[in-house]
Amino acid sequence: MTVSGSRRQFLLSAAGASLLALRCARAATGNGGNEVARDGVALYWFTQLADRQGKPLKDLLPGFLAMTAEAGFSCVEGWLTDCETDESAAAFADLVKAAGLGIAGLYSGGALHAEKASVEVRAILDRAARARPIGCPGINVNPDPVGREKTDAELATQASAVDELGAGLREMGLWLGIHTHSPEMSHNAREFRSNLDRTSPTNVGLCADFHWIYRGGGDPYAITERYAARVVSTHLRNSVEAVWAESFCEGDVDYSRIRALLDAVGYKGPLCVELALEPRTPDTRPPLENLKLSSQYLRRVFGV
Repeated sequence: MTVSGSRRQFLLSAAGASLLALRCARAATGNGGNEVARDGVALYWFTQLADRQGKPLKDLLPGFLAMTAEAGFSCVEGWLTDCETDESAAAFADLVKAAGLGIAGLYSGGALHAEKASVEVRAILDRAARARPIGCPGINVNPDPVGREKTDAELATQASAVDELGAGLREMGLWLGIHTHSPEMSHNAREFRSNLDRTSPTNVGLCADFHWIYRGGGDPYAITERYAARVVSTHLRNSVEAVWAESFCEGDVDYSRIRALLDAVGYKGPLCVELALEPRTPDTRPPLENLKLSSQYLRRVFGV
């Protein structure tokens, strides 16, 4: 995918954060220390596999988690909605523990652009308070899209809410990683940049989903270089000739380059493979084999 010269020049411009801000980001997110439970799998793919079988994910999740452990992974990223109550949080934690896995983080959406954004922030913080005791290190949040480009006022509201959320999570000992899909990358990554450039590095980190950055029209290497010190979590997927691959593997995004950029800032956070199916994704191997191949590639490229 071609990235315009002007976009690349902007992302590589001298407007990057100061060394002090980068150090603050690393201190706030724990990138300099915790080596536990790095190699993970995001659970989204399993929802697609369950749909293929016409069964609820909850009925198949114990088997999927056991498969994840068998493939050689040590942790998973689930959803913050599993912490809606003390009972649901404990039930999710028990399932993960029974498979011999840890929790790499939990994922949430949120209408953070709207007038009642503060209500959404409080709801996320309420769930996060239940996530911390079950071993969750941080929360990845993708602010809800609205089916169009958000207005300047909406982006300002969202940035304020994101910063408030990050501060609240930091007080709990959790990090906040802002996630992105294609919509946030449109118009020269306008929303993506707003979420980071208008917020404090001490409160707000980045869940770097490199392939969504790529698919959204961004340069994943330039963006990673600019924001590497704010990365607190990652989602790892690849495509071959623009089609999502069956496993995490070599393809359109050069993950050796990504690793070098992360290594340069001492990143030690989660490395979560997030497989996903689209209409032209190959279907030639059973899920366990795809997980094993993904684990092997992850270890070869990132050395975990």
